[in-house]
Parts: sequence; C-alpha cells; structure tokens
Amino acid sequence: MTLETDDFDETIEIIEDHSDIEAVELIERFSADESSRTAGTLFLRGTLSQFSPLQTLMYEGYLPIGSTKLEDGCECFDLLLNNQKDLSDVTDVLSESGPVHLERVSQDFKREITPSTTEWHELLSSIPDRQRELLTLALEHGYFEIPRQVTLEELAEQMDITKTTASNHLRKAEQQVMAFLIEYINLAAES
Repeated sequence: MTLETDDFDETIEIIEDHSDIEAVELIERFSADESSRTAGTLFLRGTLSQFSPLQTLMYEGYLPIGSTKLEDGCECFDLLLNNQKDLSDVTDVLSESGPVHLERVSQDFKREITPSTTEWHELLSSIPDRQRELLTLALEHGYFEIPRQVTLEELAEQMDITKTTASNHLRKAEQQVMAFLIEYINLAAES
C-alpha cells in the first residue's frame, strides 16, 4: 500500500497494532511535497477478518480507476461503470459495508496517465551517477537545443572522458529515460 500523511510514524504504529496485521515492511519513504507530509510504500502481511468495501467490489467484478484513498476513515475511489444500473448495483453492494456517499457522476472519462512515485524513484535511482552528471551537463550547456550550443567533444572534455565514453553514457541514459516515458506518452495519446 502507499501511504501519505502528516504523522507517518504514528500511522505505521497504528497499522502494526491492528489485530489483522502480522508484519509491516517499509519499502520506501520520502517527503511528499513542500509541506510536512511524508509518503511511503508499505508491504503488509496479515489475515483479513472481513473484506474492505474495495475488496468486495473487486470480488463482484468492479475495478477502480486511479488510486484508492483512505480519508477520514472512509475508503474513496473512482469507478468506471457502463450505465445507471451498474451504479445502482455498486451502491447496493457498498451499502452492506456501511453508508455510501456518491461524490460525482460524470459522462466524461479522462484517464490520468502518470507514473507512480515508486516508478519515478526506480527510474531516477537506476541512472548511474556519471550518466546523470553527463545528462545534467548536456542539458545545462544546450546540447539538446537546436542548433546545439555545445558539442559532444566539449562535454567529454569537461567530464574528462573520451568522446566515445561520453556518447555511450549519454545514449544509455537517454535510452533509459525514453524507454520509461514512451509507455506513458503512448498511453496518453490513446486516451
């Protein structure tokens, strides 16, 4: 699960103390934004004594789109449904778990195409330091501009490496970044 809160450590303690939880493993932790909020990814191991509303929906064949959030003790999610009858059926299924609040119904569907925080961190941490340094230097000195403001030879000289090594570093880093981004570019174009 992903978690974002002002009281990260306290929230993890609450999760760990729950009777259904056997173990909590912190996968990653980072500042969520400029505020005091902290975000992280947790791996939970435990035994469920009852299904959550989301699990009940998934068992019934409904899948949420986008992220699922827990706000003020309520599970919040978006569903893509075919018609009014599906909405009525979903409301009936959820009513068995407690009160249901429908925030909005829309005919417009716009899928958000964004990588998760974990995917961004994996990409950013996978680029070796020298490749990252060369990418940064190339961008700062106008290597990617048209026309180029600096040559590959000049970048290699500044990094004290050969032109071939600079070319290899740059191409490997560009390949990693583009392989990551092209999937999302294509998904956005399809939607």
